[in-house]
Amino acid sequence: MTEPPDWDDEDWQPVGGVTRPDSPPPAQPPPLGERCPRCATVVPAGTATCPACLAPSGAGPRPRRLAGGVLRLVFRAGGGHLDVPRGGEVRLGRSGAWAPEASALLADEETVSARHATVVHTAEGAAWVTEVARGATNGTRVNDQVLVPGRPVRLRDGDRIELGPRACFEVRGVAREPAAD
Repeated sequence: MTEPPDWDDEDWQPVGGVTRPDSPPPAQPPPLGERCPRCATVVPAGTATCPACLAPSGAGPRPRRLAGGVLRLVFRAGGGHLDVPRGGEVRLGRSGAWAPEASALLADEETVSARHATVVHTAEGAAWVTEVARGATNGTRVNDQVLVPGRPVRLRDGDRIELGPRACFEVRGVAREPAAD
């Protein structure tokens, strides 16, 4: 039996994509995006905001409260927002007479009723949303929970509200309330 030749590391040759054990790993394809630090959704590369929670891309977690105790409703479409001061109320709908602050943002949303819902921001910092008592044609949902017309639902920071099937906004700046409600 003959002795095998004396091999050294320089004698390694690539075979079918296999390389030397000490060679650098193959280049990885560029990432498709990065995970949102707030909700863990994959944000496509080059996108400025998370498509799920609207957090700015790469900005890290958003502050829990806004300056002055303002409640902010951030609309997905168009990037508009409405600010509701403590002790204030905003009406949501397409009617300029009934919902003067929101009608400009919702004018093109055919699935939003003229008089759809209200958001109340109490002096203590709590927030509530109520679908109009007669009901909006396409309904209102908070985090996929369907609202009962005329019955207020408490809002939390980060809640997602849908007015009909297409208009959507996120709640930001709700004060943390005591555990016992």
